Amino acid sequence: MGKTSTPSPPAVLFDFGDTLVHFGNVDRKAAFRKATWRTYHVWAKRSKRMPDYRRFYLHHWFALRWSFLKTILLRREMDTMRILQRASSKLWLRAPADFFNELVWHWYRPLVDVATVEDGTADVLQQLIDQGYQLAIVSNTFVPGFALDRHLAKLDLLKYFPVRIYSCDVGYRKPSRHIFNIALDRLGTPARRAVFVGDLLDADVRGAKRAGMQAVWRRPPDTPYQTPDHTHAIDSLHELPDLLSELID
Repeated sequence: MGKTSTPSPPAVLFDFGDTLVHFGNVDRKAAFRKATWRTYHVWAKRSKRMPDYRRFYLHHWFALRWSFLKTILLRREMDTMRILQRASSKLWLRAPADFFNELVWHWYRPLVDVATVEDGTADVLQQLIDQGYQLAIVSNTFVPGFALDRHLAKLDLLKYFPVRIYSCDVGYRKPSRHIFNIALDRLGTPARRAVFVGDLLDADVRGAKRAGMQAVWRRPPDTPYQTPDHTHAIDSLHELPDLLSELID
């Protein structure tokens, strides 16, 4: 008699921003100003010959805009580390790699400071693990993964996600199938046994479906959009465990 194959453990993959961690209506220009101000003072503690702040700000602004343009043209993700390194090089500011790791964290801190997590998120994640689901994160972000991992650790959520795929680390962005497939390969789970949860209809929901997964739309608060036909939707992560039992055998 032939051996009966054991089905792969099911998996739930989550978006990061505004699905697991909520940033609200961020004023991007204000966040950029705060990030630049913070990194300027981090540099000032290290370097005795600092450019004036306006020059520092403009170099970072143009480095960001140039990276954004390349993202559009090449369809590849930006990387905050490279943006900071490029701007610093033009200002003749030099430092080892570990300094730039810390600089990236300070750049990202204005978002950390406004981030919130839905009450009971850790309980939901633990419930899913207890039910036999593998968990992963797949996120579009130009902030390097080590900074988001640090944020997750600060929120005591990192331990729930052994697999974390960030677009700036792998070069692909949702809705590309590639970024979903990288996560599925690392989990060892076929797409038919996986569900993706995210707040964006195109990048998250439609992207996951094109990759062969089931998808759940985590509806943003006060969204003006109606739930599309044949789309599963939740308003809270607490609704997820019951819904998953209908989506994965």
